[in-house]
Amino acid sequence: MRNIGIIGLGHVGRLLANELVTSGEVDELTLIDKDDDLALAVQTDLADAETALAAHPEITIQDYAALGRAQVLVIAVGYSALAKEQPMAELTESGQAVLEFADKVKQSGFKGIVLNLTNPNEAITAFLQQKLFLPTKQVLGIGTVLETARMRRAVAHAAHLSSANVSGFVYGQHAGRQTFAWSTVRVNGQSLEESINGHSLDESQVKVQADLGSWYTLKGLGYNASAAVAWSRRIIRAILSDEQLALPVAIYQPQYSTYVSFPALIGKQGVGNLLLLKLLPVEEMAIKTAADSVSQQLATLENLEGEEKADDN
Repeated sequence: MRNIGIIGLGHVGRLLANELVTSGEVDELTLIDKDDDLALAVQTDLADAETALAAHPEITIQDYAALGRAQVLVIAVGYSALAKEQPMAELTESGQAVLEFADKVKQSGFKGIVLNLTNPNEAITAFLQQKLFLPTKQVLGIGTVLETARMRRAVAHAAHLSSANVSGFVYGQHAGRQTFAWSTVRVNGQSLEESINGHSLDESQVKVQADLGSWYTLKGLGYNASAAVAWSRRIIRAILSDEQLALPVAIYQPQYSTYVSFPALIGKQGVGNLLLLKLLPVEEMAIKTAADSVSQQLATLENLEGEEKADDN
């Protein structure tokens, strides 16, 4: 029984729900949003779609108690209009949203894996772990998975190869202080210092092309959805099948005493072993800088909670 919950039915939450249902990747789906009419609309629309499908998952809305049965809970609350202004503009709004639903999730008895898509991703993932009182291995964010995918695609394009031929990771912060760890990148097993398929690759130009991917979608659509949903489904499959898939997700990294995007194995336990690849000193320093930024954002979120408690008194 594949039981998945989604909190937040904006662009990403709705598309993820649609993809899970139409692909037959879920047996029981719980959808929650602060807008009751929106939740009912999404449920009804999916029920109509089910008439054309072989599988007919059970779709429940606005029922936090149902999350107690979920294996994976996706957090997809978001404020894409704020993201167009600046990457970290969503911090306060996202933090307030977490405070509104965290107690309800705890009361449901949820003990599964949390996959956070809300931004700023690493800081909100850390805040979720604190508020839900779950082990750190059970709370992860999408992190720099999208940045890594864009980097691999840009490298592949420059080398005139398929992105399946490219490995390596982007560390740090999603939509923030990203660390393109070029020392980890391999194309057909070759480092970028070598001639790749007859081409000498310029790392700075590759980074520009990778960054343009996000810029184009934000400029034209105002949000990223398709890639985020595709990779979310990939992570969910890795969890449900215990795949031990290596991805640079937002995880608690003891070395930095906070959450940061770092490659780790993903399976039914959530976060498994970290991939401790040999990095250049400059790359390690850049990851430390990103971790410090996440810690500062988390401190802001913790102060936000304190202010709300003071207002209540």
